[in-house]
Amino acid sequence: MSDFVIETNGLSRRFRKSWAVSDVSLSVPRGSVFGFLGMNGAGKTTTIKMLLGLLEPSAGKASVLGMDPRGRGVEIRRKTGYVAENQKMYGWMTVQQLCNFVKPFYPTWNDTLAADLVRRFQLDPKAKLRTLSAGQNAKVALTLALAHEPELLVLDDPTSGLDAVVRRDFLESIVSLIHEEGRTVFFSSHIIHEVERVADWIGVIHEGTLKTVQPLDELKARVKRIRLVFPEGCPDSLNVDGLLSLRRNGREALLTVEGFCQATESALAAYSPQSVEVLDLSLEDIFVELVEGGESVVA
Repeated sequence: MSDFVIETNGLSRRFRKSWAVSDVSLSVPRGSVFGFLGMNGAGKTTTIKMLLGLLEPSAGKASVLGMDPRGRGVEIRRKTGYVAENQKMYGWMTVQQLCNFVKPFYPTWNDTLAADLVRRFQLDPKAKLRTLSAGQNAKVALTLALAHEPELLVLDDPTSGLDAVVRRDFLESIVSLIHEEGRTVFFSSHIIHEVERVADWIGVIHEGTLKTVQPLDELKARVKRIRLVFPEGCPDSLNVDGLLSLRRNGREALLTVEGFCQATESALAAYSPQSVEVLDLSLEDIFVELVEGGESVVA
């Protein structure tokens, strides 16, 4: 059994003349919660559709649960729980009727687990879906995704459009189930602080290009903001490996560096700053630097 549930190598998809996803290579460790971050239109959903065999790649390859989505998409989807953004369900059905409708598609469907999830999520089995709130509908979708005991759970912006309280409740439900079942979760979202609460691995995609893939703890340890103050004025240039952004204002320089280490501090010390302060960043700060980093000067 592979240590990775998902592996891609150069996965790409072109729509007419533009590349929606270009050369994405990543590995998702078994048992991890992998946060796949990107702004709307970054290529998250296109990537997921290729992984599930719903969309043919233009180039590259993928392996999901040890299978190639191009020829075994149906098998992959039977072993995967999938919650889509704004998932559409039959509003005239009750919660129980929808479970009964979906059940035949999955040989591993567990009626006892489905009933337990409905109770846990405080859903009324007799309620019609059109009468449920957005948060309750999201929990129905999660019930359908988990009731067949999938090896992999794929969540494509599942909390989009939900209010903050409902989003928190939804994510806490996911975290609880993850710890109980030990499943692998591929969680796509543009709501970064929420991903930070549940993920242990992070991938960042921007304009179809993968910017980074690494454990969350390592990412936070490697990306730092450094505040330098000089006796007179900032040097015209500050050359340091892994520089993501540089902002200068009079005697002060604010740098964000990827791959921060002792060598970074040594390189900066050569410019003889008056003071050096190394600052930790949130995942949201790191995301912004990875996709929008650059240089600016304030007079």
